[in-house]
Amino acid sequence: MIEGVRMRFDHVSIAVRSIDRAHEFFRRYFPVHFRNEKRRDDQVSGSFHWQDFWLGGFAIEMIEDLPGEKTFVGKFIDKHGEGMHHLSIEVDHLEPLTDAMKRDGVRVVDEQKFPDGSATAFISPRSAFGALIQFWEVPNFDNPKPPPAPDGRARFDHVSLAVKDIRKAQEFFMRYFPATMGREPHLASEGFILGNLNIEGFKLEFIQSPGTGGKADFVGNFIAKYGEGFHHLTINLKEFDQTLSKLKAEGIRVVDEGKDWRGDREFYISPRSAFGTLIQVWDTI
Repeated sequence: MIEGVRMRFDHVSIAVRSIDRAHEFFRRYFPVHFRNEKRRDDQVSGSFHWQDFWLGGFAIEMIEDLPGEKTFVGKFIDKHGEGMHHLSIEVDHLEPLTDAMKRDGVRVVDEQKFPDGSATAFISPRSAFGALIQFWEVPNFDNPKPPPAPDGRARFDHVSLAVKDIRKAQEFFMRYFPATMGREPHLASEGFILGNLNIEGFKLEFIQSPGTGGKADFVGNFIAKYGEGFHHLTINLKEFDQTLSKLKAEGIRVVDEGKDWRGDREFYISPRSAFGTLIQVWDTI
């Protein structure tokens, strides 16, 4: 980690064609809490709309193009389809972080400073194992707006990255982030390699192909098709059975229903039904 720089994860952002439709989906099937109304942003890489909400103690943001316009959001969707776009992290001092990264050859893009004292910069996916990572320097870092109190209904567990080499990915994040080892890379029972880091209370998971090939090698197949990058997000849900029944009854595509490598019940909501985002749901809080 970089000395003298404090940070905290703020949100995961999903690029969608319609914020209203995506927001309605999450409100219908998950216990979400209001954070911000849909609004226009003219600061970063062109104008766009965004809206976010709390889910299980973490913020999920949705971004869309303005009507009749195509900015970075529409270009991303044209190339990749709807889905997870970036992770956003608040920092108290941005320049020491970006300076250190640049010295090490990390590709930093879209640096901007604003009149209110805030500043932003992104780590390019080329340097961060397919993940676009945004840093925001916020003037009120020590006085953040807290998430709603836990209601016991949901907990946001992690974001997962599909990578070619977990060790290298973990080394990268531990170099620049206040990260501690959660789980060392190990072969999970489903036939993939799994590891994770804890970063200021946020769990970042890494999955890697075991190199066996074939239909069961879902990580290798994913990377071959899409490249390294965001694979899924995971939510622990108290109303597991009720939500599963409702999803099925209303025609939402549910896949891989069963038990995970730990023996906990799980299912996935297909990206076809969840605006390009693969959502893993666990029966545990």
